[in-house]
Amino acid sequence: MDYYSWLKAAHVFVVFIFVGGMILNGFLLLCLQPGSPQSDRVIAFAKRWNGPVTGLALGFVWVFGLTLAYLGNWFSDTWLSIKMLLVLILSALHGMQSGAFRRMLQSPSQPPARYLRSSAAITIIFLAFIAILVIVKPF
Repeated sequence: MDYYSWLKAAHVFVVFIFVGGMILNGFLLLCLQPGSPQSDRVIAFAKRWNGPVTGLALGFVWVFGLTLAYLGNWFSDTWLSIKMLLVLILSALHGMQSGAFRRMLQSPSQPPARYLRSSAAITIIFLAFIAILVIVKPF
């Protein structure tokens, strides 16, 4: 049995879930009007979904990704270092999105930070660079 291919498939699967959650979070942070009753319900639901689904997927992204890097013996490759930096930044951005939802529930009239309103676009741009690094391995 080819465990490497199964591991790679699992990694891609959890990446889809994580990136989908990040884009959804970014879209919600862009579109929701803080303080409205409808927004409060959506934010509460997003917060309940974000941790157990998007957050858990992020954890598996790291576990599967680091395991693949170990099995591929890629830790000395520059492309992997750049990719890991981008994933680390996306991980931090996910934490900032989560914090924004928490703050929006605690202080409904306070809008999220401006950069978080662009977090869906940031996620998509980073994903494009990560895909290039993984597929082309230019460095």
